[in-house]
Amino acid sequence: MTAVFATRLSFRKDSHAVMSLSVFAIFFKPPRAPPIKFSAAFDRFLYRRTYTILESNTDFIDKHKDILSFRDLAPGTVATYVSYLKTYIDRVEEQLPGRSLSSVSWEEIRSFIRWLKDVKKLNPRTVNVHISQLRDFYYYVLHKDWDKREVPFLRFDQFLPAVPTREQVNAIIDSISNPKHKAEIALLYSSGIRVSELCRLHCGDIIRSKNCIYISRSKNRSDRYAVLSDKAFDLLVSYIRSSYRGAKPEDWLFPGQKDGAHTCEQTVCNVFVHQLAKTGFAGLGFNLHSLRHAFGLHLYESGADLFSIKEAMGHKSLSSTELYLVLGIGNGRSVKSPYDFG
Repeated sequence: MTAVFATRLSFRKDSHAVMSLSVFAIFFKPPRAPPIKFSAAFDRFLYRRTYTILESNTDFIDKHKDILSFRDLAPGTVATYVSYLKTYIDRVEEQLPGRSLSSVSWEEIRSFIRWLKDVKKLNPRTVNVHISQLRDFYYYVLHKDWDKREVPFLRFDQFLPAVPTREQVNAIIDSISNPKHKAEIALLYSSGIRVSELCRLHCGDIIRSKNCIYISRSKNRSDRYAVLSDKAFDLLVSYIRSSYRGAKPEDWLFPGQKDGAHTCEQTVCNVFVHQLAKTGFAGLGFNLHSLRHAFGLHLYESGADLFSIKEAMGHKSLSSTELYLVLGIGNGRSVKSPYDFG
């Protein structure tokens, strides 16, 4: 059974020493992804509108999409930026008929941003993505400088996430009867990986001999390793034996319903939401990413240092990991009031 979880790539078999939780930094340059290809259905979705777009602006959208693809941005980022550009063009053509996009003033751009914030009621983080999209559009398509002093990013509030306790996580996992779904949720928590990384795992990425999981092209566009839990591995073995006996190292670890496809993020999310309702935790503010936060916080509470947690979670910056220092203080760890000294 463990042969299924063999190392899929030859350079991973001999060149790396056994890894511990405290050291996960493996650096090498990943291969460049091929250019993004867009389907006709995707184009129809982007160009849905109640009136015909100006031909000149259609050319701008096509060029913007081509530049984003050339820059090798993630498909989701490309879809978001093109959709947001369409929103901007809609607004310009409605409010400034006959005006070219290159002639829109800074004040008029700020008016568009105010409309997003005050009328559309978008949160500041989403508005900032609109601003980032416009900045790239001006720079790469219109070939005009973007003045961040004229259109600054919005400030936004930061809230601490709701994080389940160890007991709550165990209750959620124990309540799942489907072996595949149980292995998915257990792996998310026990390894601290992102749901996007989970869905794209191959069977050969589970390296039992080193107790680690190979993550290819993570969110930060780099390869890394995550910790493999003994208990989670046992659940994987049970899942393979009961539902996936023909699995090969190159196959998706969690296949989807369509042949050759992996499971989708929404499917895993639906499983988690269902289990929250089943266990009575639905109103506590948890979401699927809460399992990743639980991994980091529970490691910190057990005594792991922040650098080890940073590498285990694949954070690009230590500032992302410092969240668990704040959450740990909220749980009564590491800080004692000076009023209680002596």
